[in-house]
Amino acid sequence: MKKEVFNNLYNPDWNSFFSMIEHIGPELNDRKNRFDKADLIEAALEKATGGQLSWADDIGFDNHDKQRDIKFEVKSQGNCLFTKTGKQKRETSDVKLTNTLQQGDDKALNCTADYLILIDTKDRNSFAVAIIDFGLVVDKYSTQKSDGFSCKIPSSELTFLRTPEENTLLLNESMVKSYAESKRALQSNYVGHFFGQ
Repeated sequence: MKKEVFNNLYNPDWNSFFSMIEHIGPELNDRKNRFDKADLIEAALEKATGGQLSWADDIGFDNHDKQRDIKFEVKSQGNCLFTKTGKQKRETSDVKLTNTLQQGDDKALNCTADYLILIDTKDRNSFAVAIIDFGLVVDKYSTQKSDGFSCKIPSSELTFLRTPEENTLLLNESMVKSYAESKRALQSNYVGHFFGQ
């Protein structure tokens, strides 16, 4: 999908999207919280597109354009598209596509989405979004590992929807508490209901 087509269809608000990513920072990178981070990114993609790419969190795809029935698998990783100094990489980092519980040598990666969206979440020097036909990734760039499939994709095969120099971040640090603090407060409040607090 070309950048112009994506922009015309979805009119994404990448500035607000990456303002949230910057606010999250590294606090959700640990093993316990990284699924929360993925959920937040997928939910933010829905908001950034005015609800058009609804957060589906389904098997094989994360966001769904229900009107056109286009499915998107979303993967995020720090410095997967750009280096620490802000230079575009020749190929992506090794990106985990899926885990599998299949045994033996006959594991299969199915094409469960129309497009793969890659989001670089490291910092202002790397905040970027790229897209590629998921079938191409499955057929040409996926590699089987012991616990699933991953991919490395030449940057020349990607369509960059957003690059770091295009971003104007909007964040005011006083706007919102950290997600981790908010989550702990919510958990404490929920538990307290059972103890008369």
